[in-house]
Amino acid sequence: MIFKCCLSSLKNISTCHRCLYSSAIVSTVQVKLLVISSIVLSLSGSYTAIRLRVFGYFSYESSNFIFGAHFMLVAGYGLLYGSHVHIDLFTSRLSQKTQAVISIICYLILFFPFMLVWLYYGWGYFYSSWSTLEKSVSFWGPTLYPIKFVIPLAAIFLILQGLSEVIKSIVTISILPELSDEVFE
Repeated sequence: MIFKCCLSSLKNISTCHRCLYSSAIVSTVQVKLLVISSIVLSLSGSYTAIRLRVFGYFSYESSNFIFGAHFMLVAGYGLLYGSHVHIDLFTSRLSQKTQAVISIICYLILFFPFMLVWLYYGWGYFYSSWSTLEKSVSFWGPTLYPIKFVIPLAAIFLILQGLSEVIKSIVTISILPELSDEVFE
């Protein structure tokens, strides 16, 4: 890319110098990011080793539990703010009403069936763990059913947020014609 830039701008040497200078800045930034990430990874590895020696094995397993619960429980929050995969690439050129109709169809055909399957199997996974009072095989041996309860709970949160998104789309479809009539009068 640099050479292509320089070859296309041989007539104007200052443009070529600017192009090379900007690529040098990008390379410098990449090297700085590489050094910073290496330092962070080294410190993280040292922290993990010290944590395992000082606090024992329970801290590693409990941090996995906390991260897993956090990841699962904020999925509904992510849906609220549109951070999940969306089909904006195809729908961005469509009207708001058409986008709302497509959104409702996708929620009804794709989202809710998957969420119901997730809830069904997640509840079975939790129930089998709860009924046997399952414990981890690690040295610490914590009970696992509380963390497995997060799976169906996250599915419930996502279903509730999905219902909210469908209601928003229905409101968009029903109110948008009224708003457009008021704007153009």
